[in-house]
Amino acid sequence: MNRFTPYVKSGAEDFIMGKDKEQIAESDLITIISPDNIRLEWGPSTQISVKITDPIKKQKFRGMKSFMSYYITPISTNLTVERRYKQFDWFHERLTEKFPCMIIPPLPEKAVVGKYQQDFVEQRREKLELWLNRIGRHPVIAHCDVTNHFLTCQDEKDGWKEGKRKAESDKTSRVGFFMTIQCDAPLPDALRSEREVASFNGFTKKMEANLDKVVRHNDEYFHKMAGPLKQMYGKYGSLFKELGEVFETCPLPESKALTTAVMSTGKTYSEIADVYEAQPQYDAHVLNESVREYLGMLGSVPDMLHVHKGASQKVKDYTNREGEKDSEEEQNISLRYSTISAAVMAEVTHFHTQRNKDFNIMMREFLSSQLEFHSKICTKLQAALAQYPE
Repeated sequence: MNRFTPYVKSGAEDFIMGKDKEQIAESDLITIISPDNIRLEWGPSTQISVKITDPIKKQKFRGMKSFMSYYITPISTNLTVERRYKQFDWFHERLTEKFPCMIIPPLPEKAVVGKYQQDFVEQRREKLELWLNRIGRHPVIAHCDVTNHFLTCQDEKDGWKEGKRKAESDKTSRVGFFMTIQCDAPLPDALRSEREVASFNGFTKKMEANLDKVVRHNDEYFHKMAGPLKQMYGKYGSLFKELGEVFETCPLPESKALTTAVMSTGKTYSEIADVYEAQPQYDAHVLNESVREYLGMLGSVPDMLHVHKGASQKVKDYTNREGEKDSEEEQNISLRYSTISAAVMAEVTHFHTQRNKDFNIMMREFLSSQLEFHSKICTKLQAALAQYPE
């Protein structure tokens, strides 16, 4: 087996074969429960919400190096800490190493140029806040030591370095993570876990393909709203205004009301053209930002599933190998595989739970924005129509 696969790097292989004998403190145990005796999920915990404010450009080495600092305030503590992007990057690396069976969303990408421009700084602030709040909604990740260190350490020198060293030598990372799993429910058998993991794999592939199409369609919608549709309604505005100017040359007093109405209609269509141009920032852009966040998470799913697949194959290899087998060892290997399966299945439940909440909010916001858009146009058209007597 490739020594660089997510399965091997995660420590799952060592765990399956019982190579790690590290004693785990009770405080480090991660609980899996089954409230309905069917699905597995992570034990309950409180969510963490944060605000990121006041990004500021700073310098070091007498101005030779510049960087952005972000001020993070957890709502629960109301104590603010300062973090650079490279510290976010370090935090992300620690989480992906510590939790091989969890979907860790990717960070916003680094900028090559324009990273100090105001628009980019604000966009990054929003995305980092979104990312941190996603982490804060995970019942396990939100309360681990490295998250606590990242969100609460106010000593930027010695305190940060000490916590950093501790996180980088964490014995509950990789293989140690699997040792922390405590399932307060019957462990899933191999048939059930492989069936559910395969189902999730198919689900996420279809979801990813669909969301790719949504992003492309939103981009096309943005282009049409700001281009052809704006031009079409703007053209109506110009033509009706021009028609009103023609009518204005008529000397008959009874023509004045119609002339005014036609001129007003031209103005209305010009305003509608502007409404079309502005609308995508309120619906398509907002939807795309949420969809892209999910595409990032879906991109992390294959590594998680590869860990499970590798563990499954290891069990099969041991079971099918020739020669005498140790029945106790075979039973222990099967038990450890079930533990990995339980962790993956609990993460699948968490993903679906969050997806249900998120997409309900996303679709409500999108439809509300669309309703407001069409209502705004209807109001303008009705006002224009009212100027023409029956």
